[in-house]
Amino acid sequence: MIKNQLKVLWKDLFNDELDYINWYFDNVYNEENTKIFLKNNKVYGMLFENSYHISVGEDRFMGRYLVGVGVTPEKRGEGIMKELLLKSLKEAYDFGEEFIYLTPIDKKIYERFGFAYISTLSKYELEFPVLCDFKKEFKIEKIQDESYDQNILIKLKEFYREVSQEYYIKVAREKENYKKILSEIFCEDGLIYISYDIAGKINGYMSLVKSESIYVKEILFKDKDTLEGLLSILYGYKDYYKKIEIVLPENTYLEDYLDSENLVKKTLKNKVQVRILHVEKVLKRLSKSLKENEEIKIYVQDRYIESNTGVFKINKNEVEKIEGEFDLSLDINDLTTLAYGFRDYKSLKKIESFYIKNKDKEQILSNIFMRRVNYFNQDF
Repeated sequence: MIKNQLKVLWKDLFNDELDYINWYFDNVYNEENTKIFLKNNKVYGMLFENSYHISVGEDRFMGRYLVGVGVTPEKRGEGIMKELLLKSLKEAYDFGEEFIYLTPIDKKIYERFGFAYISTLSKYELEFPVLCDFKKEFKIEKIQDESYDQNILIKLKEFYREVSQEYYIKVAREKENYKKILSEIFCEDGLIYISYDIAGKINGYMSLVKSESIYVKEILFKDKDTLEGLLSILYGYKDYYKKIEIVLPENTYLEDYLDSENLVKKTLKNKVQVRILHVEKVLKRLSKSLKENEEIKIYVQDRYIESNTGVFKINKNEVEKIEGEFDLSLDINDLTTLAYGFRDYKSLKKIESFYIKNKDKEQILSNIFMRRVNYFNQDF
């Protein structure tokens, strides 16, 4: 049976717990959205596509999140992964999707196919004493199994919609998304703490799992008092665990809330890579930032999608593919990094290899390629 073979291959490649593997195949897996490489009725390669609504600024569209991309070790180097990736890329392109995305185990694997980073997460390692002075100001509820009131899913959706407005790109979360998020947490023997303001509305939450340490998978909050209340809950675990690890959006500076940094270690982890499928759609969004009398011509190089290669003339709210001269030349990877705000124009031009032919256009490029904060924190 193909499904059982996929489970065995997943376990062999990623070494996840069987409970999690079974959870994924029971709750997320869809045979129609799975690409496999099959020979003599044996699965040697796999790729899973999970569709989500993506918000980019004021725009919203479907995007495919690729997970579980892998090839059995004895077949690596034979082009199987390339075949699966390009099949997924072509299908998404034909459906008119703007991009596909994934969380890479190694960025170089996917860079050659045109993927580039667009988001970062902050990770903090804390020792318990730094949390000793935090107090709880609001009601906090613990949920640790499937018996919760289903209305919580609606409240979580509404809360997320409000707190995520500051992020340029994010996955849109609906009621069903949160149902799966909570189900995944419980599958890992984790739990979620939800904070409520005096009106009974959610003003923050954190989800966590426990091993030798407390690992906070996600913590979102509206204000300082809410955060301090959630952190005070963590301090209650001090007698049972060695330390705490917390994942946060990159623009949440937890160190600003702590009296001491001596027992805190912060690292930044690049999270999601995107592969642009339709350059013209991306440039059309950027064209909104131009002034009425401004124009920029950009040459884009894409090894795998021929229609993305060429010179694009951009005026306000208009994009046209033309023949002739250009002001800026770059490949699809650099365009991704700039267009979705992972780097701004001035910082990227210092380290990347794209070519600015007309330096009189640099102010325009700085205005349209601005640094932005994106938020992706989901693994299925």
